[in-house]
Amino acid sequence: MSFTSITVLLSLAMGAPSWASQAAQDFLSANIDPTVSPREDFFRYASGEWLRRNPIPEDKARWGIWNVASDETYARLRTISEKAAARMAYRGSAEQLIGDVWATGMDSAAINKQGLAPLKLDLDRIAEVRSIRDLIDVVAMLHRRNMLTDNYFVRQRVLFDDGVERDEIDSNQRIYSLSQGGLTMGRLAYSATDSPRVKVQNAFREYLFRTFLRLHGDRGKARASADAVYDLESRLAAGSEHGDMSRRMRTADLGQLAPTIDWNRYFQQIGVTRIDAVDVRQPGFFRALDSLLRAASLETWKDYLRFWLIKVNAPFLDDGTYGEFFAYKSAVTGQSQPEPRWRRVVWQEKNWLGLPLAKLYLDAEIPPNARSRYRSVAEAIREAFRERVEHSDWISDSTKDSAIHKLGRLRITIGYPERWIDFRTMPLRRDSYVLNMIRSAEWFHDREIKSLNTPIDKEEVDLHPSIGGDAEYLHSSNEVRVPDPVPPGLRDQQLDDATVYGATWLGHEIAHALDSEGRYYDASGNRVDWWTAADAAAFEKRTQGLVDQYNELMPLEGLHVDGRSTLRENMADLVGLRIALDAFKKTEQFKKNVRVGGFTPLQRFFLAYAYARMGHERPESLAARLRGRGAYAPDRERVNGVVANIAEFYEAFDVQPGDPMYRPERARVQVW
Repeated sequence: MSFTSITVLLSLAMGAPSWASQAAQDFLSANIDPTVSPREDFFRYASGEWLRRNPIPEDKARWGIWNVASDETYARLRTISEKAAARMAYRGSAEQLIGDVWATGMDSAAINKQGLAPLKLDLDRIAEVRSIRDLIDVVAMLHRRNMLTDNYFVRQRVLFDDGVERDEIDSNQRIYSLSQGGLTMGRLAYSATDSPRVKVQNAFREYLFRTFLRLHGDRGKARASADAVYDLESRLAAGSEHGDMSRRMRTADLGQLAPTIDWNRYFQQIGVTRIDAVDVRQPGFFRALDSLLRAASLETWKDYLRFWLIKVNAPFLDDGTYGEFFAYKSAVTGQSQPEPRWRRVVWQEKNWLGLPLAKLYLDAEIPPNARSRYRSVAEAIREAFRERVEHSDWISDSTKDSAIHKLGRLRITIGYPERWIDFRTMPLRRDSYVLNMIRSAEWFHDREIKSLNTPIDKEEVDLHPSIGGDAEYLHSSNEVRVPDPVPPGLRDQQLDDATVYGATWLGHEIAHALDSEGRYYDASGNRVDWWTAADAAAFEKRTQGLVDQYNELMPLEGLHVDGRSTLRENMADLVGLRIALDAFKKTEQFKKNVRVGGFTPLQRFFLAYAYARMGHERPESLAARLRGRGAYAPDRERVNGVVANIAEFYEAFDVQPGDPMYRPERARVQVW
C-alpha cells in the first residue's frame, strides 16, 4: 500500500476529509505522485504529478513552479506595458519609460530593417583604433554600458569587470572594484576535452565565424578573425584565477600591476572624477591581461571588441543577429527555441527598468494586508533564529551576543520601496530598441558613478527591484529583500500557515546573515571576522558535514554536486527551513493539528517546502551547471538533502532505518 493510501485511510478514520476528495481544491495534494513513497524520494513524491503535467517547454532549459508563477507575472506585465505604450505620458513618468521600451522592442519590422545600423558609430570607432590607448578608450565606452551584460546568459563584461560597490571594510562608504572578465565561456571550458564542453567550444567557434562573416562579408577573413579571437579568449582564461583574492590598492599603484593601461585616463573616460583606492579581486588576472595587451596584435584586439559589441547587444538586434547568438546559447543550455519577443522585452523592462515598472505593478499585485502578514512571518522567523543562536552550546558568549545583535539589526523589506527617484533625464525615445537599451545602461552607469564619493543612504532605493522574482540577502547592508513574498503561483488568501511558513524564502534569506559567508560581516555590513578562533573552528566542523553530504550526491551519472561551492545556499536552505519550522510550531494551526487536504500541518509544512522548489532541467543544462561548480544544487537535491537532516521530517512521514530517505541521527547536520 502506498504512503498516500495510508494517509487517506488515517484521515478517513479520524473523520477528516481525504486529500483524494479535496485534490481539486488543495494544490499540495494535487502535485503528489501516489506511486512514490516519501520515504523513498520525498521530492518525487511531493512534486511528481506536477512534473508529469508540466514538461520542459522547447524554448526552456529548465522548468519549475517559479516559471509558472513567472508566466502569470509576465502576462500582467505585458498588459501594463501595452497600456503604457498606448498612452502619451509625460517625460520621466513610469508610463513613458515603459511605453517607449515596449514600443521599440516590439517593432520587429523596424528592428530587422535597421540590422546593425544602430551600432555603426561604435563599429567605426573600433575601426579607428590605432593604439592600446585607443583600445582602452573603447573598453571604457562599453563599460559605461555594463548593464547590457547583466542578464541570465551574457554574464561577463568585455576585457575585465568593474563597478561601484559598498566597501566591505566600511559599509558607510562605496569603493570601485576591479575583477576578471572578458570570457564568453567558463574559465575552464577553453581547455576542456570532455564531449559536452567540446560541443560548446565548437558552437562558440561557429558563433564567432557567423558574427565575423556578418561583419566582414568574406569567409576566409571571417574564419581567421574567429580563430584569433577564440585563441585570445583562451589566453585570457588561462590567466584567470579561481576565487576572490581581494587586494585593496591605491589607484597610483594600478600602474605597477598593469602598466600598459593608462588607469587615470580610463577612470576619466567612465566618468570618475575622484578615486583614491580600488578593490582588485584577482590581481593575477590583471598581470596576465597586461602581458596579453602587449603580446596580441592590435587587429586581433579590434576583432575582439567587434565581437563583444555584437554579442552584448544581440538580444536587442535583428532576428538574424539574435538567431546566431541563440544558436550558441542553445548549445550551452539545451534550450531548443528562443522565447517569444514579447517575453524577452518584458524581461528587459523588469530587470532594467525595474523601479518604474514596479510602480505600476505594486498596488494591484501585493495588497497591504499581504505585506502585513509576511512582515509578521518574517519577525516570527527572526525570533526563532535568535532563540536558536541563544541556546547554541558550541559558541562563546561574545560571538553569540554579536550574532544576536546582527539579527536584531537585520533590515527586512517586504514588497517594493515606497520612495521613488526622478527619471526625467533618462533619454528614451521611440526610435531604436538597441539604442534605448544603450541609453538606459549609460544613464544607470552615470548615476552609479556619481554615488562613488557620497555617503551611503541606509534607506536608498533599489533601482532594480526583482518584480515577481527572487528574494535576496545583502551582506553589505545586512538586509533581506523579498519583492513578492507570496509562494509562487498562489494567492495569499488561499494559504494556510503551514504553506506560508514551509514555502516562504524568508527563512532562507534570513539564514544568510549567519551562513558561511555572512559570518564575515558584522551588524552594519562591514567585513570583519568577529568570531573567536575556537568558535570559527566549531562552525567549520559543522558546515563541513554539509559539504560532505552534498559531495556524495550524483544528479547525473558521473557528475556530483560540489558541496563546497554550493555550501552557502545549502546552508541557507537547511537553517532557513529549521527556523521557519520553529516559528511555525508556535502558530495556532500547528497546535490544533487539524488535517487539511488529508495531511497534518507538519506534513503540509514539508510539502510546501518541496512545492516552492518543484522543477526539472534538461541534462545538458544540468551538466553545464554541475561542471561549472555553480552556487546552487539541483532542485531534487535541495529538497531531499535538506529534509533528511530535520528530525520532524522523520516524524511526519514515518521514515525508518533502511528507507532511502533515512539518514542516521549521528550523520544529520545541525548548524544552529
